Amino acid sequence: MSSVSVKPELIASACSRTAHALDWGTESLVAFGTGSAVALYDPTDAQGPGIHATLQGHTKRVNSVRFVRTISGAPTDTIVSASADCTARVWQRALDSWECKSVLSGHQNPVISTASIELEDGRIIVVTASTDGTMRVFEINGDSVCVQTVDVGSRNAIDVAITVLPDCGALVLATGNTDNCVHLYTRAQAAGEKFAKALKLTGHDDWVTAVTFLRYTDMDTGRGNSTIAHWQAGDVVLASASEDKYVRLWRISQAAVSQVAGAGQDSDKLAAQAMLDAFAKTGDASAAAQLSTRAHIMAVASHSGERSYAVSLDSVLIGHDNWVHSVTWTQLEGLPSLISASADSSVIVWAPDADAGVWSSVARLGEAGGAVQGFLGAAVSPSGTRVLAHGYQGSLHMWRAADGLWLPQASASGHYASVQDVCWDPRGNYLLSVSTDQTARLYAPVARGWREIARPQIHGYDMRCAAFVSPFIYVSGSDEMVLRVFTATQQFVASWQALTHSDVPVSELSRLAVGASLPVLGLSNKAVDEEQIRALQEADTNELNDNYQMRQTHTDVLANAAMSAANSGELPLEEHLLRHTLWPEVDKLYGHPYEIFAVAAAHSGDWIATACKASLDKHAAIRVYSAHTWQPPSVRDPNGGEQGVAAVPLMAHSLTITRMRFSPPDDKYLLSVSRDRSWAIFEKTAHADVFDEPTGPYRLAHHQMKAHTRIIWDAAWAPDARFFATASRDKAIKLWPTPQAGSPYTAKPVVLTFPEAVTAVDFLPALVRGHQYVLAAALENGQVFVLTAEMEEGKAIPSAWNTVEVSRKDAHVAMVHRLAWRPQSQQPRKSQSGLGDDSEVWMVASASDDQSVRIFSIAL
Repeated sequence: MSSVSVKPELIASACSRTAHALDWGTESLVAFGTGSAVALYDPTDAQGPGIHATLQGHTKRVNSVRFVRTISGAPTDTIVSASADCTARVWQRALDSWECKSVLSGHQNPVISTASIELEDGRIIVVTASTDGTMRVFEINGDSVCVQTVDVGSRNAIDVAITVLPDCGALVLATGNTDNCVHLYTRAQAAGEKFAKALKLTGHDDWVTAVTFLRYTDMDTGRGNSTIAHWQAGDVVLASASEDKYVRLWRISQAAVSQVAGAGQDSDKLAAQAMLDAFAKTGDASAAAQLSTRAHIMAVASHSGERSYAVSLDSVLIGHDNWVHSVTWTQLEGLPSLISASADSSVIVWAPDADAGVWSSVARLGEAGGAVQGFLGAAVSPSGTRVLAHGYQGSLHMWRAADGLWLPQASASGHYASVQDVCWDPRGNYLLSVSTDQTARLYAPVARGWREIARPQIHGYDMRCAAFVSPFIYVSGSDEMVLRVFTATQQFVASWQALTHSDVPVSELSRLAVGASLPVLGLSNKAVDEEQIRALQEADTNELNDNYQMRQTHTDVLANAAMSAANSGELPLEEHLLRHTLWPEVDKLYGHPYEIFAVAAAHSGDWIATACKASLDKHAAIRVYSAHTWQPPSVRDPNGGEQGVAAVPLMAHSLTITRMRFSPPDDKYLLSVSRDRSWAIFEKTAHADVFDEPTGPYRLAHHQMKAHTRIIWDAAWAPDARFFATASRDKAIKLWPTPQAGSPYTAKPVVLTFPEAVTAVDFLPALVRGHQYVLAAALENGQVFVLTAEMEEGKAIPSAWNTVEVSRKDAHVAMVHRLAWRPQSQQPRKSQSGLGDDSEVWMVASASDDQSVRIFSIAL
């Protein structure tokens, strides 16, 4: 039996919906939380695969991801992630892989933020903040040890940051809390030392959402800039962001006051004297004018004794119109700069303005409505030339600095909620996924990987299932009682052709609408054809002004058509995916009384089978529709009327039907499985315009009661339809021979057992080398397996199956809802050539509760 090689081709998943879930390490490495995993992504590879790996270990949502940084601020090969599972994990890179080196536990509630620093002796200090009202301080030097627990009470720390004071080497910890204040703690570097509360900085009027430090080390760059001319080498500048819409800068400088702790001295006078001494170093006679802001004296213990520092408000940055969620330091043209992200759908690049003497906005990134509900966070590359922001719905938005402009760039994308179904178009050109995030997304191969190229449906209901009828038509079902039919557009086909260098016959293209538009307050995407656009081009200005709908839809599609032509060959931006890649809805399928749960399309493209949620047998019906008329098939009127009547639904089950599959290659049978633990097979009747059977094109052939002891989640046909598989929560896959007409069904299944509930199964749609069956199976815990078996003479079902597990680091971490093999194979890569000259490479896609869509290439 041949060997099996598995390689991940696509990992598509969105960023966690938390402010500190994303961080930029080296120029080509970004890490962000996605579900309960940490995703690794190369943002510099525009045509690459997007996410190239995930770090798995957490059991709940990852809230914060931060690279451990050196004292100078450079990122290391260590990542700290914090999760709602009440733990933080420390990941370290070893060659091309990452391993979890430490699990930091002890919190009773979710950990929402972390800060870390690598000291010169190699020790790593990690601070974790939790909603249990505590912060925990860990020291890692081989082993991890919790050296301190800081109680902050009911005013939780939302974000934390840590740095080293340059002059004395002491550690300073800043926290942004829900009491609207910034809190400072200090400690010496020596192992086992404790943080002591030093100061509370007031000024913000709402929760402090983000804090970050800058160690200012170069006076020459800012000496000619009046905004920061008073900064000195050795100063530390703390930026704090708040829900009050403002960003505040706090300057920490060494105070030359010899008797700060002396008894009987007025603290305000000491503060003023400390500031005078600090500013005296600048040699600027106007320094005294900056003393209108009160300074705070902070005593810091270090290895060289106690030192005093002056902490004062340096600037207030005003420009956002809503909550500021994150702030991070960078350098632009040699000057310290800030990047802030806000719920007002903008990312602002701030720089000190030499002429105005204040911090000003030099770039405002994002567009109105571009990030629904705003940005939650932003990170900047080490070179300062790229900014990557993540939105409320997990989307990534990237800009690159070029010739004084910030140009938008395509970035990785994915669902931000459970993915319920994936299906390939009949030719295997692209993959469609649907999710409870209420979107449908299309993925296709580009230059060096698979990427999202369209978002054909943005719905108002959680989506459950989908099936392609033809390469450019699919049907989807969601938590509503109707199914919707969508067709591709000329704009989509043109973009897809440019990205993948594929060809489409002109006859197919001419039948498609130019584009689609979504009316205001509407749920149905409307088609826009060439005649409508021509009418728009010929209409005069007065007519356009009188027709608001035409202006809002057709103009948009016309403009997008021009933009698509200009951007041919480029991956679409997130804003483009949201607005300009919709497919028009051409019909609806009615008849079900409850939410749609399953849909299947015949291989011939003639029939659609649908089912809804059911708790009674009268609702557990399969409704069959013609894919040509989008109506139920017509059957003879039992009352003798000349006109045909609609076929009655197919009945067999008593609870929700979870999956339906037409048999290959000629749709002779329709298989259904159900929560009632049974399966049923319906056989095709004689074709006719008006069917004799009251159920139309199919009738019940066999119903196998108690096929499993638990819910049956999925089913699949072998490529030759000699047998089929059913997958159940009872931790088994059963292989059943196909019933033969006119014969009693007494066959016993071949049983394949697994360690967890089996939730998805699919057969490769061809026999490998003409004699080998390949079956993919996935479990409730995210494990994925590939099973192979040789045909056995005289047996309908092979009894000996070889099982290969997909590596856990590449597989899912939550329940897999669907597996789907690509209908076409491809040539083996050179890296896979060790399998033999007759090796075949196929791809299988998977959808999971961990909010990811994955594609694996399987070399057989």
